[in-house]
Amino acid sequence: MAQPIEKLIQANENVTFAVQVAGQGEPVVYLHGAGGLVWDPFLNELSNHYQVIAPHLPGTAQSSGQENIRDLWDLILCYYDLFDGLGLESATVIGHSLGGMIALELAATDQSRIKQIVAIAPAGLFKEEEPVPDMFAMLPHELANMMVADPSSPVAEMLRYMPSQPEERIEATIHRMQNMQAAAKFLWPIPDKGLKHRIHRIKAPTLLIWGQQDRFIPVSYADDFRNRIAHSELAIIDQAAHLVNLEQTEQVLSAIQHFLHVSETVDVRG
Repeated sequence: MAQPIEKLIQANENVTFAVQVAGQGEPVVYLHGAGGLVWDPFLNELSNHYQVIAPHLPGTAQSSGQENIRDLWDLILCYYDLFDGLGLESATVIGHSLGGMIALELAATDQSRIKQIVAIAPAGLFKEEEPVPDMFAMLPHELANMMVADPSSPVAEMLRYMPSQPEERIEATIHRMQNMQAAAKFLWPIPDKGLKHRIHRIKAPTLLIWGQQDRFIPVSYADDFRNRIAHSELAIIDQAAHLVNLEQTEQVLSAIQHFLHVSETVDVRG
């Protein structure tokens, strides 16, 4: 597996992003979910085709300054500042869950900054009749089992893994708590932070990817997103749940490559 290079990017006077970079070619920005950024097989495969730029959410890893971020709006502005620091006038963004929500918010707020979007089981909407469960109230093993279609799969085992050495276990536990605490600022108590009022503004071509067996953000949400985003298409992948990009990496990557190749030749934003 290729090892990414880590860079520190001063987005503004208050926030610094730690950014993992690997691969060559067309740059894509990857925004991770609530579990934090891990350079996993999906990102490794993605970096074989694109230059992957993956920032850690402020408050996780070496990204700092979350105490200066008051709300989601502040966070969105910080990502624009990060794009400026990276020299990205208009970016292709791939986001998973929380990262998918951030990608959609970026595209809705400033239509000129987002070229294409791939939103993998994005958060951001909420239905009373089929609520997204409170991940912050779950035990680690409960959450891990909900994230995958097969709780006995290698992906599930990876999620449940804890080091055997006490010092390493403590470090891993602290790391997990930091990730969840940082994500909670933008997801808790429910992920509805007003995206439904802005989502119609998204003009960038958008690919939504969902696992058919997603029990965290059920697949019924996929149609809600697709119906609200003008230039969107949906890929539902079987034998996968919320971590569809890890469970069915080859299918997800194939869908992304096809979408980015086709949509970059068509300007639907007018």
